Amino acid sequence: MLGHDSGDWQAAGATLGISHSPGSPLYTIISWLFTHIPFGTEAARVNLVSAVVGAAGVVAVFIFVIMLLDRWLPALISAATLGLGGQWWAHASVAQPYNAVPTIIAVLLIMLLLWQRRGDVRVVWCGALLTGAGLAYHPSLLYFTPVLAAGLFVLGPWRKVIRLKPMLIALLLLGLGLAIYAYLPLRSFMNPSVRYQPVDSVSSLCRFVTVSEARSTGTFATRIPGEEQLKERLTEVIRKGYFPSYAFLVFGPAITLLYPAVLKRLRPSSRLLLFLLIGAVAHMTIVFIISGIYVQYYLPVLLSFSIWAGFSVYLVMTVADIYLDIPRFKQLPVLVTGAIYFTVLALGIPGIWPFVNHHNDRGMRQYGNWVFSQAKTGAVILANWDAYPGLVYGQKVEGQRPDLKLVSVPPETWRDYLPAALSGNPSQILLARSLPFDDREGTSEIGSWYFVSIKGRTYQDQLHGFPNPAAVQLFEVP
Repeated sequence: MLGHDSGDWQAAGATLGISHSPGSPLYTIISWLFTHIPFGTEAARVNLVSAVVGAAGVVAVFIFVIMLLDRWLPALISAATLGLGGQWWAHASVAQPYNAVPTIIAVLLIMLLLWQRRGDVRVVWCGALLTGAGLAYHPSLLYFTPVLAAGLFVLGPWRKVIRLKPMLIALLLLGLGLAIYAYLPLRSFMNPSVRYQPVDSVSSLCRFVTVSEARSTGTFATRIPGEEQLKERLTEVIRKGYFPSYAFLVFGPAITLLYPAVLKRLRPSSRLLLFLLIGAVAHMTIVFIISGIYVQYYLPVLLSFSIWAGFSVYLVMTVADIYLDIPRFKQLPVLVTGAIYFTVLALGIPGIWPFVNHHNDRGMRQYGNWVFSQAKTGAVILANWDAYPGLVYGQKVEGQRPDLKLVSVPPETWRDYLPAALSGNPSQILLARSLPFDDREGTSEIGSWYFVSIKGRTYQDQLHGFPNPAAVQLFEVP
């Protein structure tokens, strides 16, 4: 049981409801299917979706690299690099849809490889269907579509695609995947117990999916990150998961590209490798510009980083093949290289573990129980977003305190909701708020604060000094 967005996804998945914008309907449907697994709580079952998707991403990277380089060690290194990334690991153990985006990108890269090598238009059709469904899982996959479209024309026989019949079939399959968004108005009409907001028209559907209302109010604004913010986000994604020395192992072998013999060996696949490099840079530039400061959208960086890690091993092996052509010791450089890379990754696990271990993320559960125990019969609880989804989960999924009225209030305008709350003559008004909370005049504190885990940020973030607003406390409005 988690707070913030993860709590909302847990509640929506458990009730087949509608989560916050952009809705992520495919993720909600899959989460609901997972809640029928006969073990664990509903919240744990929804969390399991992320674990399965994260594991699938590791497998997809392994398959892509072994297809790309035809060597098993680089593929193993790439898979291990992704799987042991701190943010990847952390996001694979909480309810959120973000790790599906790089996983789907890895599968689409496999399809681009098949398209280049076979030129089979059916691969394009499968990719169109997966892209549509992926956008219904989370629309941030849209940031990769320019690279995907370029790959169709740069890597394969593009004339096959622009013919009328193949193009119509591709568009039909893309639309079929996007049709999953019809879940939102259909389910909204059924008035599920967990519904972020009504989606009852084409215009409201468009506003909901594009997050236009949140953008207009400033709660989700596109902000191009400054140099310091960008550095901070990349540090959080990359350096939290790896030793600085591992970055040297990943990028250091690039110096071998200065050797003509190495470039000659890479020449047959040079167009594909160059496309992948430019595509990764272009994709992440789009992410930086559009997603701004939202670090969860930076997860594809880990995908590119892991693929490059495998390529760096391949470069070392290529140099060994060219310059250490000694039959008796031919496999020794491979074994030594693999041992070094895997050892450095293993040595980084103790540093990663405090940030990916969600075992102590019980703050939302404890806080929810405390709020429900302090509320009088018929009370109104005004809660901001860090606390509200977890409280909704407790009430709507677990059936706790159905007599209470829960109201989601924006961070700084909770007083605007007091007149409506008082109009029902409630027995009590409680305020569930994040800290720091400055507008406390006219309220009284109840109990201590609780640290709530959100979006891969763990309880241990607090212990390691990472500032996070998801520290919640209960107040009473006299």
